[in-house]
Amino acid sequence: MSKASDHDELIARIYAVAADPSQLLSLRPVLTQLADKGALADGGARLSFHFENADAILSGAALPGGDATADGEAHTILLDQRLRLLTATAAIHDAGPGDSLPERVWLTDRAREDRAILKMIGEGEERQAVIGLLLSPDCDRPTPHLARRSANDSAAVELCPVPLRWEAQSAAHFAQAFALTPAEQAIVREVLERGNLRLLAQERETSLGTVRNQLKRLLHKLELGSQGELIALYGGFRGLTGLRREVSGQDALRHPSQTFLLDEVETRVNFYGAADGAPVLYFHPLFGGPFLPPATVEALEKANLRVIAPWRPYCGRTAEEGSGEDMAIAFAGGMVHLLDQLGIGRARLLAASGGTAFALAFAREFPHLCERVVIAGPALPISTDEELAMLGIGHRLPLQLTRRLPAAMRLYVRAVVAKIRKGLLGNYMDTFFRDSAADHAFAAQPDNREFLRDASLAIFEHGFAAAMQELQLYASDWSALACDVAPPVTVLRGAQDRLATEGLARSFAERFGFELAAPIADAGSFLVFQNPAAAVDALRR
Repeated sequence: MSKASDHDELIARIYAVAADPSQLLSLRPVLTQLADKGALADGGARLSFHFENADAILSGAALPGGDATADGEAHTILLDQRLRLLTATAAIHDAGPGDSLPERVWLTDRAREDRAILKMIGEGEERQAVIGLLLSPDCDRPTPHLARRSANDSAAVELCPVPLRWEAQSAAHFAQAFALTPAEQAIVREVLERGNLRLLAQERETSLGTVRNQLKRLLHKLELGSQGELIALYGGFRGLTGLRREVSGQDALRHPSQTFLLDEVETRVNFYGAADGAPVLYFHPLFGGPFLPPATVEALEKANLRVIAPWRPYCGRTAEEGSGEDMAIAFAGGMVHLLDQLGIGRARLLAASGGTAFALAFAREFPHLCERVVIAGPALPISTDEELAMLGIGHRLPLQLTRRLPAAMRLYVRAVVAKIRKGLLGNYMDTFFRDSAADHAFAAQPDNREFLRDASLAIFEHGFAAAMQELQLYASDWSALACDVAPPVTVLRGAQDRLATEGLARSFAERFGFELAAPIADAGSFLVFQNPAAAVDALRR
């Protein structure tokens, strides 16, 4: 194949990303190669243009993994006891008040039974049920609706669309109730959200025939005759059990949490360790968020430390909190108010990965409130392309895209979040950390994988802004935040950290006068989780 045809194929695959963001991750090898060769310099010419177009297309569409109807109330169908529309609805465009539902809306093999059920609900003989409806003329997959008596009109029946996102809480209950294997859960998600078994096979690196056979066995196991019945079963399970929204980090990870109003932004704060221990302000990473696994919490309690973990900007919320260095400095100002509300005069700081710039901003701006800073697995300021090339491939490509192709970066972030919401975080982690055995092994452990998944769902509950803003900050040279930091700073790095490589960490520490501890064996980017004792020892000095 010629270089021109290779380029055309790449452009075609870029537009395929607009239909399914997770497909961008399959482009990582070729994009990394182009970035390393400098082919993305100056926006990559044609590539930049096509990525911008694909991003615009995707921005106007619903995110795969999102709710089927973001404005559920507008799509609610209200019927009288004769099953005629009482009000106009955005769900059905070819019928108005007083009209019966179009015949095409009903499932052919269930139309008579479903009509009878709705009439029984209207007459009070049934409480609620789940009905599948074909909302548009070209729709071949029914949308499940929860049917019940209207709260405003006892003689009316309302049909409320059931969101189809495979959410953590409802998914766990559904999988437990029907004894689904992980492979079966992935198939249910695919049927619900995207309906493309071929793409699922590609993501799982298996054959389409294998996935189809798994679907057949799943339907047989659940005694269902079609994918439509599977959708209705899941929708009914969610509706009838009242599991209506994504599990929050507080429910999933069982941590004590409070909400504080800091500079007019409601900020959640997690607390760990000894209630009366020495205060430690924790600036968390993106993966793992403000949550700590049990082993780390145990180490903190034994050391009589109290960790205060505020959620960083955009994490788990949609408030506009600036960008770049200004965002980090503004967040530091909010932490002053937090410590004041908690009655804390001075604190030690602990940062991990993406929390590095925020911790240093606080120490530089408010040294009188900071005893010392410990950075466990830092994200470092990158000044040149040569320094960028020193990072591992998983860390390098997102920053390259941010610098050269911002639209591609936005698609990349959407792709990762789509994978997380589809339960494929493990698949992404396996590839991201393939050049760090320690990080790969950590992310592969079932308990750790569950911890990272639940934390990521909480962080990205409202969208992509947290990841986009972090990439924009760390793709820039933010070294000004590390200048003139008065409190002592200790940098800890795992021997297998591919984000803070040995050369970058040494140069960083020497440039700003920070202490660089000896590399910690069998640890990488997840150092604060992999070896909490090292962080605790540094904090207690």
